[in-house]
Amino acid sequence: MVIKHIPALILFSVSLLIPGLAYSQEACEVVQITNGDLSSGDPAVCGNGNGILFISRADLLNNGHPDQEDLFFADITDPFNPVFYQLTNTPQNERGPSISDDCREIGFNSNSDLTGGNPGNLDQMFYADISNPNVPVFTQLTGVSPSSVSGAVSGNGTKVAISTAEDLTGMNPDGSREYFIFDSDNAVVPFGQLTNDPTNSGSITSSPIIDANGSRVVFTSSQDFVPPGTNLNGGRQLLLSRISYDSPNPPNSQLFQLTDFPSNDFFAQGPAITPDGNKILFATNANITGGNPDGNQDLFLVDATNPASPVFNQITRSTEFTSSGGIINSNASLISFITANPHFTFGGEQILLADIIDPIHPEFTILTNFPVGSDLDDLASPNQFTFIAFESDSDLIPGGNTDENNEIYILFPDDCGFLIRRNAIPTLSEWGLIAMTAVLGIIGVLAVRRRNAAA
Repeated sequence: MVIKHIPALILFSVSLLIPGLAYSQEACEVVQITNGDLSSGDPAVCGNGNGILFISRADLLNNGHPDQEDLFFADITDPFNPVFYQLTNTPQNERGPSISDDCREIGFNSNSDLTGGNPGNLDQMFYADISNPNVPVFTQLTGVSPSSVSGAVSGNGTKVAISTAEDLTGMNPDGSREYFIFDSDNAVVPFGQLTNDPTNSGSITSSPIIDANGSRVVFTSSQDFVPPGTNLNGGRQLLLSRISYDSPNPPNSQLFQLTDFPSNDFFAQGPAITPDGNKILFATNANITGGNPDGNQDLFLVDATNPASPVFNQITRSTEFTSSGGIINSNASLISFITANPHFTFGGEQILLADIIDPIHPEFTILTNFPVGSDLDDLASPNQFTFIAFESDSDLIPGGNTDENNEIYILFPDDCGFLIRRNAIPTLSEWGLIAMTAVLGIIGVLAVRRRNAAA
């Protein structure tokens, strides 16, 4: 009786000895939110999960919408029956949307003349109250510089972090690209300048991200800020601005350089921040912790509770490209990212979830099983990861996107996916089980040999 179970025991012992084995589970449920005649994308999700702000060229409300990028809001209280609102309708374009946790305030950049203050259709930063999405109330925050501008609204909706070369405070006459904070609670002096590079050096910078109450802004930059000497070699560093408010005085900031890359061969990109501002997920090709000597682009988590002494953990480890960024939940126990790295997926671009309660030994789950060649972009999620929004121009739900426009999708990661164990170190009990099954497997092989010899 024992002999006939030997092959199963052997297979079981082998499975325990292969840490990259995928455990068969069901793929997560995916819902297509938009299905327009033209593309939709760039989703931003309310922290409470009730809505999605996005850009679309499509005529989603059948009102004769022309072909330009306008802002839309989808109430997804019932995700299977979203209710759409068109927030802008101009001949120009909107980009880079962000939204507060309660779905009431938004930030975005636009070359539209939404308030009468942008007749030249320059690229400007706007803030809006969409408590009544049928009648949004717009405020233009910038208005002089023709250079590009970007930003993000805080979770509580009262602050906006802005990147611009404009002189919003009188402290930026050289036109260098700096970071500012807008405080809607301060009617007297609403703007504070967070950085001050005294030269217009043409440095590489990226859009800032901001925590829930606007007390911390994180961004990447190759600038060598005042005081000088923190980034002489031009690496694109990860920086944190700790902000204090004392209305009617202007906001002020203390700046911390979290990374220290030796040259411009290294960079940080795609940061995401927890609502409390203490944990930051980002991608880099640098060998920060000693676990990335090949210079591949992997995901790292930094605990910046004390920004003067940040603590880094490398989350992904692979010799192939992994991701340029991801998203993180409110208590820094989960992250999600898109990757086509075969170290993590069955093939093609897929969405992964990683349990990082123990960031040294993360556990990964493949949430999707899309066909090879599928194109996925721009993850966003509520604070608690009840769903994950993304965009794709692929026909992910057969027959739902045959024209291959970019559309907005959401997936539900609860109790689904394909669990994989990467970089995991077995516990003592697991080692005992592995040893036991390995011994059983060896005994089984010997028993089969003896039986064959006797025959």
